[in-house]
Amino acid sequence: MNVSARAPGKVVVLGEYAVLKGAPALVLAVDRYCRAEISENLEAPCHLRSWAPKLQEFRFDSLAESGLPLVDMVIDDSRLGHPWRGDLDSRALYSELGKLGIGSSAAALTAWAGAWCTFAGLGSIDKNNEGLGKLIDWHRSLQGGLGSGLDVAASLFGSMISFELQEDSAPVVDSVQLPSSVTFVGICVGHSASTQDFLRRFNVWQDVFPARASEQLAELTCLAEIGHAAAAENDDAAFLSALTEYGGCLGELGESMGVDIVTRAHREIGREAKRYSVAYKISGAGGGDLGLAFSADTGALEAFLRTIESSQYKIINFGLDKQGLCIDGHI
Repeated sequence: MNVSARAPGKVVVLGEYAVLKGAPALVLAVDRYCRAEISENLEAPCHLRSWAPKLQEFRFDSLAESGLPLVDMVIDDSRLGHPWRGDLDSRALYSELGKLGIGSSAAALTAWAGAWCTFAGLGSIDKNNEGLGKLIDWHRSLQGGLGSGLDVAASLFGSMISFELQEDSAPVVDSVQLPSSVTFVGICVGHSASTQDFLRRFNVWQDVFPARASEQLAELTCLAEIGHAAAAENDDAAFLSALTEYGGCLGELGESMGVDIVTRAHREIGREAKRYSVAYKISGAGGGDLGLAFSADTGALEAFLRTIESSQYKIINFGLDKQGLCIDGHI
């Protein structure tokens, strides 16, 4: 039997950090994919190849761990008694500048889990609360218990979603759309950072400065709700305004925490975007990686992009992934 699967990366449109306190986040699945393939192996041992982006190869007994934590997390209770070979390829979520910051670990987990559960006869990863919950639990374990799970949700469901954590139940995931006149591009600045490190710093800061944290998170939550409502109402002006303000507040959050959530490069790009009335913000926990530029005026967006084109930055035209996790298996 041979099983292949693919899962998309994601960009965070709105809701960074505030989503951890119950604010609605807007997340968009993009057409950059992690791909997984698993097949029978006629000869022992098992053979696993992983590109993230460099190639790593693992050979191991079928009842032993592979040595790749993501894979071992998924197959822990379902190791097979016969050899198999697998490929996990995340190279499309990287560029020549490095990691793009579009959820490579979540996409890899989703693709591998989708392929393995089918290959091992465990049933498919369903696109429902149970399937999402399983993926979020695995991903949090890999991330040291950190993260909201929004990146996994985007990889599983695809399209653009709103994602909202609940205290005593599964996250609420709904389908949404960008305002019809709004387009966007990604801008990779060639510097990556650890999401886990930033989330740990965020948690420590909250504990030390609870009043300040509550104040700033309330402001971010308000803007996330305004942006969410503007998207639902197809109000491009209100949506773009919320994006711009949210990006500014993320910069202030970083200053309060003592970290560069919005780095110097992103601040410079943001100042240039303002000259063209283009909304600009980072995507994700910050510290580098990816920024997003949004506009309802394609001419203004193109003019802005011409001013920042250089070998230092990479402009990325993302498309929307509409399917999420896709699995194909045959005997």
